[in-house]
Amino acid sequence: MKDILQRIAATKRTEVEAARLCTPLEMMRESALRHTSPTRSLRRSIQSRDCGIIAEFKRRSPSRGEISPMAQVADIVADYTRNGAAGCSILTDTPYFGGAVSDLQVARTVTDLPLLRKEFIIDEYQIYQTRTSGADAILLIASLLDATRVRRFTSVAHQLGMEVLLELHGEEELPMVFSDIDLVGVNNRNLRDFSVEFAPSLTLIEKLPAGCVKIAESGIRNSEDMLRLREAGFDGFLIGEAFMGTASPGSTLASYVNARPCR
Repeated sequence: MKDILQRIAATKRTEVEAARLCTPLEMMRESALRHTSPTRSLRRSIQSRDCGIIAEFKRRSPSRGEISPMAQVADIVADYTRNGAAGCSILTDTPYFGGAVSDLQVARTVTDLPLLRKEFIIDEYQIYQTRTSGADAILLIASLLDATRVRRFTSVAHQLGMEVLLELHGEEELPMVFSDIDLVGVNNRNLRDFSVEFAPSLTLIEKLPAGCVKIAESGIRNSEDMLRLREAGFDGFLIGEAFMGTASPGSTLASYVNARPCR
């Protein structure tokens, strides 16, 4: 059986092909290049805070199923903004996470925080689409790409004024951490069986280049998990289910932001 990443990648190829029929690549590129509003640095926002949390908006996930299916992105993102997030991550995948590009567009209207588009990017078309939707940064998942595409996609993002968060799952992906990558994420979740384990991440962080901004992703269930990862050397934390699965995501975020010691 294909693992979840490969199933998602197949879905994305179909989505991109359909989108190109509606809006050809050259037209999407021109639209992105005309989108000259300034972007916000997620990297600097994380570095400037005692606790650099990227608070995520998502309605469901393959690992957990429905989390908050009726959640309104404007309400949650505004709440995250009031409660100390360094940035917001917006899931735009529809089949697996219940998101949409329109969620990103709505989020842009209610916050001045840096916005990360959380998407499974396999084609540069999606990068141009991301810029026109108001995001400040893109996620690149090393497991979905090769070194050539990581370089090219990073270059395209930078030309459009956006930053890149490169997500790693294992040591074999370290050669893709090029010097121009803005942030490096280590995913604590095994995407083949959805198990969460911090030990591989704690080993991998020791092998990341000095000076890169390191983000811990997935499986952070409480502030104690976050503090443990901070002690290991992570600069920021991408957290979604631990917030979205509560009655008040913003208040839960605040409890993490105020956890001590964070630095």
